Amino acid sequence: MRDIQWRAWSDAAFDESKATGKPVLLSISAAWCHWCHVMDETTYSDPVVTSLINEHFIPVRVDTDRNPDINARYNMGGWPSTVFLTHEREIIAGATYVPPDEMVKILQRVSTAYTSRTESILAQAREFRTEREQRESALQPGKVGIKDVENILASIRSSYDKDYGGFGTDYKFPFPDVLALLLISFERTRKERDLEMVVHTLERMLQGEIFDKVEGGMFRYATKPDWTEPHYEKILGDNADMAFVLLETYRLTGREEFLQTALGIFQYAEKTLRDEKTGLFFGSQDAVESYYKADEAGRKRMQPPDVDTAAYTSSNAAMVKAYLKLWGTAKEPHARDRALDIVSFLNNLDRGPDDTVCRYYEDNKPHGFGILADHASLMLANVECYEATGRDEYIDVAKDLALSLECFAAESGGLYDISAARAHERGLSRSNLPLDDNAIAAIALTKLGRLTDDRSYADRAEAILDSLATQYQDYGIAAALYGIAVTLVVSEPIVITVRASSDKPAREKFLQASMGLCNSTCTVRVEEDLAKGEDVAAIVCVGSSCLGRVTDPDKLAEQLAAAYAVSRVPSRD
Repeated sequence: MRDIQWRAWSDAAFDESKATGKPVLLSISAAWCHWCHVMDETTYSDPVVTSLINEHFIPVRVDTDRNPDINARYNMGGWPSTVFLTHEREIIAGATYVPPDEMVKILQRVSTAYTSRTESILAQAREFRTEREQRESALQPGKVGIKDVENILASIRSSYDKDYGGFGTDYKFPFPDVLALLLISFERTRKERDLEMVVHTLERMLQGEIFDKVEGGMFRYATKPDWTEPHYEKILGDNADMAFVLLETYRLTGREEFLQTALGIFQYAEKTLRDEKTGLFFGSQDAVESYYKADEAGRKRMQPPDVDTAAYTSSNAAMVKAYLKLWGTAKEPHARDRALDIVSFLNNLDRGPDDTVCRYYEDNKPHGFGILADHASLMLANVECYEATGRDEYIDVAKDLALSLECFAAESGGLYDISAARAHERGLSRSNLPLDDNAIAAIALTKLGRLTDDRSYADRAEAILDSLATQYQDYGIAAALYGIAVTLVVSEPIVITVRASSDKPAREKFLQASMGLCNSTCTVRVEEDLAKGEDVAAIVCVGSSCLGRVTDPDKLAEQLAAAYAVSRVPSRD
């Protein structure tokens, strides 16, 4: 591994490929990836493999978390990805993990073919690119409605594992967005089966091995249907999303074990992933099977698995959402402070071209600008921090981010995964409209519109979702976050307005109760212009109809339940 002359992804590497007539070998790896480490220790440490690569290829290495745009275009179906490219950045061939003996054969075959048939390979790669671009340009936007949410829910229900919970019957991924959509569906329709699927899934997960029962936190996925034999990496974003779902399920069921499991995730993250200097959280912890199979005493005698010390904007934004839910649901007094610390630090970092936010923070500086996932996530995190505080500074940042969001704009109305500036810098085409990241942007814009009474934000959110209305079906249950965004946009708006000036102690109690009770389709706003002698109160409104003043935060749950019932009729279809 150390003997391979790896290059970074750059124009220089592809210029060298063109000048030498050698193809590029692209290795996409991850700090948390077990099989990436295995391939490094075996295949990429084999002297024959090393010699062939250095002599006949231009080797390029990228980390998937730091370079999600490269991963989105060249991943071969998992990590590691082993990809052979032309100097024009087009794919020749690829695989995932490749053992040493097989790698030798592949390297020899690709090198010989590329040397003897360079022009035909380049022509074929260009043809594939043209066909792909034509297919993508032929996709037309549609008009989203509640029917699309029902389509996604139908896919989820049909793939549900009645025996072990979860979805599918092979490898088990937690799919927290799927669980979150089911909870939202339950609150809006009172279909008990949707709640039962979530509860049963979480029960079976707790009975299995997907949660670390010694140190807390959740592993990435299980290789058995009963949630046993997990892959042991722990990813911050996955854990944040699952903590949110556990807290929401606790709110709806009162089941203490769900709260305790969520608290275990926060305790793990605080102890292992939090950077005390910045208040941010690191991205992941490596999968070391021998460590995680040991009991508590055994682990104390072992070196803990390595932590990826990059703090990613999007996964830290997910922690903001989880911490605010913890503050509201479990009444944890310091949870909101943790969320505000994260957002304040990220808001104060330098921006990149087109005023885009950084992908990650490491070595005391921001890196990697112009990625939609981070820009949209930080915009939503600022909206959520306003909801939890009523402080306009967060709305102001969200507005700025909404303005610069347009550097990702596609002609279809959706958003590309990278900005034009980043595409130029990296030599990449822009055709990918990532479903989840567009959904996050649509959620943030819709909420921002409801908080500012500016209809243009809602119109932009609808255009984003409409741009993907003919494509989301290809994602199956992985379209769940898109389903949440569509639910928010097409249903009658549910808004809790807390009427209280900043000097009123009761204001904090109402905000805390509201953040605990609201799911992702509800918005919390603050009005400070009270009449003389007016009591602090909250008003729950569905569209233009309001359900009356609530002067006791403990009575807010009853009003919100009534609001969900009223909002079942879609506002747009």
